[in-house]
Amino acid sequence: MTSDDSPKPPVRTIRADVRRNRARLITAAWEMFRRDGADASLEGIARHAGVGIGTLYRHFPTRQDLLEAMLADGYAELAAKARELLVSPSPGDALMEWLREFVTRVTAFRGMAAAAVVSLRDDRPEASREVREAGEALFARAQRSGDVPPDAAFIDALRLTGAIATVTEHDPEAADRLLALATGGMIPGVRARR
Repeated sequence: MTSDDSPKPPVRTIRADVRRNRARLITAAWEMFRRDGADASLEGIARHAGVGIGTLYRHFPTRQDLLEAMLADGYAELAAKARELLVSPSPGDALMEWLREFVTRVTAFRGMAAAAVVSLRDDRPEASREVREAGEALFARAQRSGDVPPDAAFIDALRLTGAIATVTEHDPEAADRLLALATGGMIPGVRARR
């Protein structure tokens, strides 16, 4: 028996009712979180989806798991946007555009930005890994062009952007001002002490 003849593990299919319940839970969560913020009642979300709380917990063992499932589509779009911006003639402007888009995506409801910051840690799911890698490529390009200091770290820029998103969830103009201030620096030419 060659390695090509070795038995393959069976492909696990997800039952249609399980997929439907998951989709209903995410739809209900969007509605409830938009209305009540990220601390909306999980029991209320399950009830709104027409399932029991046990079904919610089977799909999403923690509130963070539910929030990350909701963030996944936005992350895929942010990753695609970063890849699209890699050909921009101005790497610094491209990075700034992407950071603004990041803020917009993670402020759909109160508390979403904080969940996004947690989800973007290195040990989190595949969807967040994809957006981190795509954003990091954009950041590295801006760094190579001299638009970003050589000693800056992408994860720090992402954390700072997440913090800005968190404190300006319902004030996009303030988010844009703070992002410009953070990227431009408060005192040009003066480096922070380490």
